[in-house]
Amino acid sequence: MNATDINRALTTETLLALHAAGVRTICVCPGGRNAPLVMACDAARASFDIISFFEERSAGFFAVGRIRRDRAPVAVITTSGTAAAELLPAMLEAHYSGLPLIAVTADRPKHLRGTGAPQTIEQPPLFASCRPALTDADAPGQIGVLPAINGPVHLNLCFGEPLLDGAFELPDLGQPPARRAPELWMDEATARAACDDFFGSVRNPLVLVSSLDHDDAGALAPWLASLVCPLYLEAISQLRGHKNLQEFSLHSGERILLTPECGRAIDGILRIGGVPTPGFWRGAEAGERPVLHISRLPFPGMGRVSPVVPIPHFLALADRYAIPGGKNEPLFDRDRKAAAAWAGMLHAEPQSEAALVKLLADQLPPDARVFLGNSLPIREWDQVAPRHADDRIYHANRGVNGIDGLVSSALGLAGTDRPAAAVLGDLSAMYDLAGLWPATQLPGGDFTLAVINNGGGMIFDRMFKHPAFLNPHALQLRGWAEMFGWHYGVVRSAHDPWPPGTPRLIEVIPDAAATKRLAECSATLWR
Repeated sequence: MNATDINRALTTETLLALHAAGVRTICVCPGGRNAPLVMACDAARASFDIISFFEERSAGFFAVGRIRRDRAPVAVITTSGTAAAELLPAMLEAHYSGLPLIAVTADRPKHLRGTGAPQTIEQPPLFASCRPALTDADAPGQIGVLPAINGPVHLNLCFGEPLLDGAFELPDLGQPPARRAPELWMDEATARAACDDFFGSVRNPLVLVSSLDHDDAGALAPWLASLVCPLYLEAISQLRGHKNLQEFSLHSGERILLTPECGRAIDGILRIGGVPTPGFWRGAEAGERPVLHISRLPFPGMGRVSPVVPIPHFLALADRYAIPGGKNEPLFDRDRKAAAAWAGMLHAEPQSEAALVKLLADQLPPDARVFLGNSLPIREWDQVAPRHADDRIYHANRGVNGIDGLVSSALGLAGTDRPAAAVLGDLSAMYDLAGLWPATQLPGGDFTLAVINNGGGMIFDRMFKHPAFLNPHALQLRGWAEMFGWHYGVVRSAHDPWPPGTPRLIEVIPDAAATKRLAECSATLWR
């Protein structure tokens, strides 16, 4: 076979494998070396949603958002060299979030590796830290059925020259088989033993519930509602506003977890879902209380040796375990008083950053997909957002907790079936200015991007109290909105109107003095 025949065969096998794996969205970053893939994707628009990007990092994070929306694998196609390397941040997020992101990277022929030839790097080990299933193919027949895993996959395709010899005509892709469930890391007997050990010794655990998908949240809710121990429910658990979980939920924010009342009340920690956001979790690393993890992923999120039970096994076992509870009233009493005080402080400082986050929570559509940015937004939302039993679905990139690619991931959630929204910080937005690029290729739908512009990196002001950690600026985002043709508005108070059109960019500008007063006042709650 000549080079073009090999390229055509590799490309055809790749698209067949992607389709059989359940891929319906392909993010294409056109280049020279991946020309066979670009042409093949253009010919396959009847079978795939093809979205074009000029910047690979944004494409990778858009795919992360689309995977979260559709709960199906998404592929990103790049050319060779540093273009492929740009996918590393998104592949890391996919690994630690359990998302089937498939990187399809075009490469030059294998004999050029290590020679310094143009656009030639060692591509197979690019994502080694993500431990992807890897296929390094340079001949037909090397791309088989893609594995059923919750995590990244890397297909590296070596194309020789000439790259093309005409248009692509693909065979009928047919109907894909049902997606196979990945194998679990623990069998049910081991899971039962781990649960028996924990629930046999712990009488009143703190239950921390972080990121869950909608189905797992619904399945776990009845068991959680049977408990009488303290619950800390993050928004990304999908359960924070559940009407049957409010009696024993902690409502005053994450600082309540660090109080003496909490320390005296609990004798263990039950973590459900992803790795928790509150700083309490980092402190638990050095603690002696028993810890049990219930998750879709095998990561304990801490260095201590503690078992991670797969959610499917726990759902089959949960009814075996009732938690007696006790010693909670002092904790709940302090929590109620602190929550009431917080409500009063927000009312007194309506232009503070936290109050404006509450305003967003009040005004975003009740059935939206809501993407919460890392650093302050996700923490402020959990602190102040009302606990309504609405139809929102919450997402966040909490696998690696980075601020890169957040605009792109949020836009990946957009669709016509329900509104979508994102609440991000200013540095996160500026980190991903290219993220608005694919909006004109999407079929419409209501999308709101709210950016909290507090002058740069203010979470570090809370952490270190040193100006060297800040990135102060006086930039505003109107020009960004105009560049991409988005509707734009500024919100400084509840009286400011939102732009009526969509997609819309809302620049939320808190009053720095009000934010400082609120922080100083709230600190008195925990002394």
